[in-house]
Amino acid sequence: MTEGEAPPTTLRARKAPRMTYKQEIATIKNLPRVQRFIVIMKIAGVFLVAVGLEGIVTGQYLFTIVFVPLGIFVSMMPIKIHTGVCIACRSPLKQDQAICPKCGAPQM
Repeated sequence: MTEGEAPPTTLRARKAPRMTYKQEIATIKNLPRVQRFIVIMKIAGVFLVAVGLEGIVTGQYLFTIVFVPLGIFVSMMPIKIHTGVCIACRSPLKQDQAICPKCGAPQM
């Protein structure tokens, strides 16, 4: 930096308000059946990995061999469905729009 120059400024990103528990449950209930199934599968993947890690702790290594890879596979499946409407408030969205302009909810 030379003399007379202003120091660089940083811009902070606006923090989006977090959803409450009731809003999250309502959002999941508003999902189409296929997306609801995907959310359930992602959560199930976490539980499968937990069962596999418990197999390490208890010495039952067959659980580890079976459940850890299965849980990772289920959790990492790249599935995405575009419905064209917001999953929280059902307002129409443009193609590939990540955040609803009406309610500010992020889309999956």
